[in-house]
Amino acid sequence: MSIKKVLKEKEGIVLSDAIIAILIMLLFVGIITSLMISIFLESTEIKMNSQHIDYATEIFEYVEKISYEEVTQENLINYVNNKNLDYVSAGTTIETLNTPYKIAIEVKKYNETEGNEDKEDLLKIVTLTIENNLLEKQYTSTISRLKKANMQEVEELLK
Repeated sequence: MSIKKVLKEKEGIVLSDAIIAILIMLLFVGIITSLMISIFLESTEIKMNSQHIDYATEIFEYVEKISYEEVTQENLINYVNNKNLDYVSAGTTIETLNTPYKIAIEVKKYNETEGNEDKEDLLKIVTLTIENNLLEKQYTSTISRLKKANMQEVEELLK
């Protein structure tokens, strides 16, 4: 039996059949669109986190290269800001920065932390807070690293 004969016998597609078919199609289109948007947003968040880690890695590699005494908040802020990137800036607080990627840098001596005042100045804690906004959503990562004095610096300190 051909489709034309079936349609003639049933007198074509009824309006209610067409409406049901359109509703089912809209339901699937809505589900697929929702899934695509969700995948796009998750992908974007992963890219943002990856970018944050890239910036932190670059700064921490610089921290590893320089001496213990050179690891200061001012030196690290200058290092980031002297890269001449239009989309990244660093400072002591995020509120004062106006680029898409903002990096707040804090360098604290371990012997200045609570309960460790009696210790020697051999460790510094470098904390980076990296923030950016996309589609009115704020993405923030906070990463810390220790910088220890090398043996020469310890020997000089103990003299």
